[in-house]
Amino acid sequence: MRFVILAFVLLAGCSWLSDDKGLFVDRSDDYIDAREGPELLIPDDLGVRLEDPFPIPQIPTQANSSFYPGRPPLPDAIYSNDNRDEVRIQRLGDRRWLVVPEPPTRVWPKIKQFLAENGVAVTAEVPGQGRITTEWLEITDEEYRDVIRTLLQDARSADSLSTGRERLFLRIEQGLRQLTSEVHVRHANDSIGLSTPDTVVDLLLVTSDLPGVEQAMLSELGAYIAARVAEQTVSMVAQEIAGREKAVLERDSLGDPILRLYLDEERAWATLGQSLSNAEIDVIDQNRDAGIYYVNITENVLTGEEEPGFFRRLFTFGGNDGFELLIRLSKKAEREHVLTVHDPEGRTIERELGQQVLVLIREFAT
Repeated sequence: MRFVILAFVLLAGCSWLSDDKGLFVDRSDDYIDAREGPELLIPDDLGVRLEDPFPIPQIPTQANSSFYPGRPPLPDAIYSNDNRDEVRIQRLGDRRWLVVPEPPTRVWPKIKQFLAENGVAVTAEVPGQGRITTEWLEITDEEYRDVIRTLLQDARSADSLSTGRERLFLRIEQGLRQLTSEVHVRHANDSIGLSTPDTVVDLLLVTSDLPGVEQAMLSELGAYIAARVAEQTVSMVAQEIAGREKAVLERDSLGDPILRLYLDEERAWATLGQSLSNAEIDVIDQNRDAGIYYVNITENVLTGEEEPGFFRRLFTFGGNDGFELLIRLSKKAEREHVLTVHDPEGRTIERELGQQVLVLIREFAT
């Protein structure tokens, strides 16, 4: 009996020595539970106001750590292409928007400055939503010196329109890739159609009365930003825009990687196809109704390296010609879709390979 009690005490003692509260603490997995500390709070009666002149953009929370308790997850590859640093107009059917390789906190003040330099006042703005509404403008036959009134005059002439006043709706949104923005523009004339409220946020619900104005405004805004007329400007009030991401890399309940796209169905499918094309991924087949792409991805595409190495050593499947994969787009809500990566039979694959493919798709998305 004494021997049993002694053995029990020794076993308990050994476990006590090796746990997180014992004599020898194992801190190798402490990073899993690491959390950001609370912000510094200053009493109101001190009258001190702190502002960060160089705000750090928010970084999406990575759920990887909890699925790799034995070692930290490998970092994602960094991809680049010739179009990443260009300001350009993106089109999808009748829709168009401006893609800017800068975060919304820098794009917002540039849009405001562009309007101010052209003598166009802002009557309503919601920085947290990235929304700006301009004043109503009376356009006559006189000669204008500013860009905005001139393009409005040209658009009216092209459509033989001689009545009504003009105004613009603008919205700055987070882009699909990190540290990028989208600028959407709509035009309204108070003699055409129904009046749009100043407070409307979702510009997908608004159609321009003169589409030519939308196209011309995006071109002028793109040229203005690309010319770097207003540099080193950061808007603190527009920080909320950067938090409204369109592409979020997450893990599902089983720990498998997913890429959540907050886009409507038409754009989500088009974004996937365009991303595969931009990344020069070989598309074997596709099924639009099922939301499936069958692709072949070579290792040099995944890693951005000319010679195979890291992924070839890491994964056991995939021949010398690359990895044959199935990419599925699933609809979760009206403007929420999820991308997942599988083997050609629809089965799960190594998590790190799946995540790297989704990172590749996100980084080449437009």
